[in-house]
Amino acid sequence: MPRLRAILATLRIANAPSVVSNVWLGFMLGRILWGKGWDAIEDGNTPALLVTSGLLIYFAGNLANDWFDRHWDATKRPERALPSGLFSPHSYLVAALSIATIGLLLAAAVRLECALCAAAILTLVALYTRIHKQTQWSIIPMGLCRSGLYFLGFLASWPAWDHVSSSPETFRTIAVVTTLALGLFCYIAGLSLSARYEGMTQPPRGPLVISKALLAMPLLAMPCWFMPRYPLFGIVGLAPFLIWLLLSLTCFRRPIPRYVSALLAGIPLVDFIAAAPLALALPSMLWGEYRQVTTFPHLTSLLIVPLAAFVFGRLLQKVAPAT
Repeated sequence: MPRLRAILATLRIANAPSVVSNVWLGFMLGRILWGKGWDAIEDGNTPALLVTSGLLIYFAGNLANDWFDRHWDATKRPERALPSGLFSPHSYLVAALSIATIGLLLAAAVRLECALCAAAILTLVALYTRIHKQTQWSIIPMGLCRSGLYFLGFLASWPAWDHVSSSPETFRTIAVVTTLALGLFCYIAGLSLSARYEGMTQPPRGPLVISKALLAMPLLAMPCWFMPRYPLFGIVGLAPFLIWLLLSLTCFRRPIPRYVSALLAGIPLVDFIAAAPLALALPSMLWGEYRQVTTFPHLTSLLIVPLAAFVFGRLLQKVAPAT
């Protein structure tokens, strides 16, 4: 039982639901914004392959992180699996490389563009693992890793290159997913900056102020494409995230590990800001013009998946720590 809990803690299993939510939003964005609907999916296993790929890449990163930090953890976090002797360092390294390879192959099974995105995320994971104890700038590759999950899902719907046009609609579609990725990037960067001080009783004020500003950025980035046309749906999307962010900044702000865990649980609520208007508005009317699209029977999942990921993530934090 101690070994099981230790490996779940290593994998940061409490954060796995948020990975599912990130990839799912990216996938649904691609279906909706390219007007493909659900009927146009060539392989019904595509969403499962992408979600599994995202999870394996995330788990591989955590295994590699704990392997790389094993000497530091021996002093600062001796309760972790490697310093406590529950597993050998070699087993973590082999496991990280193995499941990273499987995650990359699963993305390649969907299409080349998804494989390239997965490879880019893995490169950023390696960069973060190498520098995260050395510089605060490591929050940048960490944020890019997470925002890359949107693109991992989104690229599954990318048209064939000979059909990609330079039309305003194409640029707008790319701009939408990029803006949403920026919102998630800022949240993760703010969260990561806060997490750097989780072992301190009196963390420095300056970086924490910057982290709070970054944490608030999704309030601007995530609804900006939907709020002007669908303000009510935009408010529906904003409300859960805003409430949870305020709770995190007040009720959960001390100690820092509790605060960081609350912020980690809130990652799917960042997705929900964009997911709610996408689910509640008629997809073919998003850009103010009627466009006939195929069926979208899974639109309700945009409401269900992020909220369920938030609840499950919070519950899993009782099983194993999220940091």
